[in-house]
Amino acid sequence: MIYIAVALTAEARPLITYFRLKKDNEIKKYQVFKNEEIVLIITGTGMLQGAIGITYVLGNLDIREEDIFVNLGICGAVEESTSIGDIILCNKIINNSSKKNFYPDMLFKHEFREGTLETFFHVVDREIEIDKIQGEIVDMEGAGIYEAASLFFLQHQINIIKIVSDHLNTSEITGEKVIELIENKIDKIAKWLGERKSFHIGNKEIFSSEEKENIKKIERNLKLTESMHYEFIELIKYYKIQNKSIENIILKYSDIKIKDKREGKINFERIRKEIIEL
Repeated sequence: MIYIAVALTAEARPLITYFRLKKDNEIKKYQVFKNEEIVLIITGTGMLQGAIGITYVLGNLDIREEDIFVNLGICGAVEESTSIGDIILCNKIINNSSKKNFYPDMLFKHEFREGTLETFFHVVDREIEIDKIQGEIVDMEGAGIYEAASLFFLQHQINIIKIVSDHLNTSEITGEKVIELIENKIDKIAKWLGERKSFHIGNKEIFSSEEKENIKKIERNLKLTESMHYEFIELIKYYKIQNKSIENIILKYSDIKIKDKREGKINFERIRKEIIEL
């Protein structure tokens, strides 16, 4: 099954028409449309609303290993060089409020551009906040939906895909414009969904036995907290699946000795910076 979450009815309409989805009248609090292969959820606008909608709908469903989850929607682009209508498959998601970073597994081939999405609780004002934005594109749902979906799906099952609607000038975006943007890319999205659904990671191992041992050694040496552990694994895994060697990181940090957690946190920040900038 393919589970798709959108924030807006205008984002949903082209999908409902193209895939011939029918309304599920058994779900009362949210609009859900489906056929035999797709479940489409309209969550409403905003990070919190998106997370609540996903949790409410998925909470009573039986999610299987072969299922995938997709958050599809429009976004604003920071750089003018990013064209209206560009499809961005997000390889990093930043929650602007909590400062949490998420790194979806990008283990399958695709034709889309990859980029970093930053999710805000509010509409971004380009004039005021342009210097504070870390992402290449921004929205108001992605990070919340990703974190909620991760309660039900494994990391490699979750996908965030955005279509650029503006350059942080959302006042020009109408429902008709959103529908047009999705309709213009629906064939490419449908093709990608088919290819993505057929890709199964199964029990594929990312790290060798030696790499696993060295990673554990680094974690012990740096005295990582639980949250730092999960971020560290996501960072290392993302770097490895981009076909880049993690040997330099391992050699540099597997034998390092620290005195306390504060020193461990400083070294962890160094690792994060090295991985992101390498």
